[in-house]
Amino acid sequence: MSACAIVGPELGGLDSEWQSLSMNYVSAALSAPAKVRNKYPRWLYWLSRYTNDGVKTMWKHRARARELLTPILQNRINATEELKAQGKGATKRKGPRKYEDGVQWLLDAHTARNKSLTPDQLAQDLFVIMTASIHSTSGAGLAILFDMMEHPDTQSEIIQEILQTRSRVQGVWTRKSLADLKLLDSFMRESARVHALTQYTAVQRIPTTSWTFQDGLEIPAGFTMAFPSYHRNFDPDVHPDPNTFDAQRHFRKRQQFTTHKYHFASTAEDMLNWGSGRHACPGRFFAQETLKLLLIHLLTHYEFKHAPETKEEETPKYLPNNMFIVPDPALPILLTERKVPL
Repeated sequence: MSACAIVGPELGGLDSEWQSLSMNYVSAALSAPAKVRNKYPRWLYWLSRYTNDGVKTMWKHRARARELLTPILQNRINATEELKAQGKGATKRKGPRKYEDGVQWLLDAHTARNKSLTPDQLAQDLFVIMTASIHSTSGAGLAILFDMMEHPDTQSEIIQEILQTRSRVQGVWTRKSLADLKLLDSFMRESARVHALTQYTAVQRIPTTSWTFQDGLEIPAGFTMAFPSYHRNFDPDVHPDPNTFDAQRHFRKRQQFTTHKYHFASTAEDMLNWGSGRHACPGRFFAQETLKLLLIHLLTHYEFKHAPETKEEETPKYLPNNMFIVPDPALPILLTERKVPL
């Protein structure tokens, strides 16, 4: 889902080499670090590049990615120069750019800092983004799809909202028009509340010295800190009637309190899924738009339901795995293409 938006249409096709390359890199990147830590002392980590199969695989994929990305990056540089020549620079452009994807965004970020972006650095940056986005975005999308099938009445309302908005914007989906899908956004946030992919939000911080707060709470040195996001999502003091899936829960909050909070990608005190403050997930807005575009396409082109063998009470749809609770990717779903797309 993320590849086309991240690397653009040239490499982001369904069966493109980039798809398999990025998936294989992510697989190696998730498994190799633990093996290196277990096998090598810290002062020999550098040796793993030459002796550890997982790390060697990562470097091999990075080299191939560099080759694939070289002409793509050059296209973005040329397009940027053309816009500048027309008086439509990256910071003050009057018309749409030729490319809007992760390659262009990273080029803009480096240019803004007066740094040059090399194909090798681009490959590394994109792989970091892919590592963070592939499983989380697909997992959240599948969870939303499961919840859609459990709530067909709300699904019909969301389809009507999509059709009305699409007609008003003449079929052009932008960040602004996607933000107008308030019911869909509320449904997605409620799905994330009920079916968070992790039980805890890790802050990846370990205090080097003990710290005592004013209320007496002490955090000992050397402890890994995390916040119980799953438990907070089901706290009745935070979410009334927390065991009920309420598709309009967050839409009502936006009406009652503020329109700037309680979006799917918002950080707020009622949900910790994205983290908080300066260390909140920087890719949450990208994930939000990607998922909305995916759901728009699915809802307007297909009808879907659980397969007959998927029994409501007997078939688990979510699989616990340590601190993760992920939707079952092997659960069969019946898809029927609409004879006439909506």
